[in-house]
Amino acid sequence: MGDKLIIDVTKGVWIDQRWLQEAGLGPRLQIEMKKGEICIKPAIDSDEVKEISPNGWDVFKTLGDNAPIGSLKNASKHHDKYLYGKNS
Repeated sequence: MGDKLIIDVTKGVWIDQRWLQEAGLGPRLQIEMKKGEICIKPAIDSDEVKEISPNGWDVFKTLGDNAPIGSLKNASKHHDKYLYGKNS
């Protein structure tokens, strides 16, 4: 493709569907805005998202296995205090 178009923006920008098709972006778009640039990419369909590994839950369940027992007094009652430093 390589087409360039310089425009003066007064009300908004319209991107012709032909350009989107030629760029291979597909029917759904993801728009990312950063200082000084706007990037348009194809949106990731939920079908394309990788499946969660069942092994991940096994790892998650073992996270507290090595925790010292009884280190926090009334951990359930003072949950916010221990996790976030806030009094409940």
